[in-house]
Amino acid sequence: MASPICQSPLVKHYNTTSVSPFSSKFLHFHKDYHQISHVGSSKYLQIFDVGAKTIKLGGSRGKRTLAMASLGGLLGGIFKGNDTGESTRQKYASTVDVINKLEAEMLALSDSGLRDKTLVLKERAQKGEPLDSLLPEAFAVVREASKRVLGLRPFDVQLIGGMVLHKGEIAEMRTGEGKTLVAILPAYLNALTGKGVHVVTVNDYLARRDCEWVGQVPRFLGLKVGLIQQNMTSEQRRENYLCDITYVTNSELGFDYLRDNLATEKC
Repeated sequence: MASPICQSPLVKHYNTTSVSPFSSKFLHFHKDYHQISHVGSSKYLQIFDVGAKTIKLGGSRGKRTLAMASLGGLLGGIFKGNDTGESTRQKYASTVDVINKLEAEMLALSDSGLRDKTLVLKERAQKGEPLDSLLPEAFAVVREASKRVLGLRPFDVQLIGGMVLHKGEIAEMRTGEGKTLVAILPAYLNALTGKGVHVVTVNDYLARRDCEWVGQVPRFLGLKVGLIQQNMTSEQRRENYLCDITYVTNSELGFDYLRDNLATEKC
């Protein structure tokens, strides 16, 4: 393969058939590079909505043991062991309390004031403040935005689901328990870094539906939300992968990654 086009993680050059907005150094397999990032960002997150049963978010390049927490029936159980979900509730209870205490403050903000919170949080994230320390305020912002835009207030258990996903763990939720709404919480938080987030689902219909519906929340808060569909051109794909949050199917993401690896020339 040709040598990398550029070293910047921001896209200024593309391979002939490349559709991903990151430099070609991520398209080459090296013996000392153990894992290749997914299409669209140099640091990646994924949220999988598989058959309306499972949501999974992986937040690190390195190998990681995934703890599996069930949110079915309001944290009704854990995949392994006899835990009924109480330990998961206790683990995140203090953070939920902090988020709840911020609710009155967020309620008092105007729409523009709430939107300005995104700029403040982005600046703090890009200065190196850990996302974990931004999480309570970011989740409180998303909760208030969801109330205003969708008329839905995420429950405490949904906040816990968002925290589970942010930690790179796997949460199972039953149909109707709010997976789509839960997913936007860690997606918004991790998008604050400016490195992009992928929300991955199983078909074009679900990707489009979620982008158009719950995607209103991050749009309201000033983030760019993109969508990848089967019939899109390479240029349209590049544009949408450059968004803060991109909705895409597992198959389109996989094929775009393969197309990038087949590309050998500059545009």
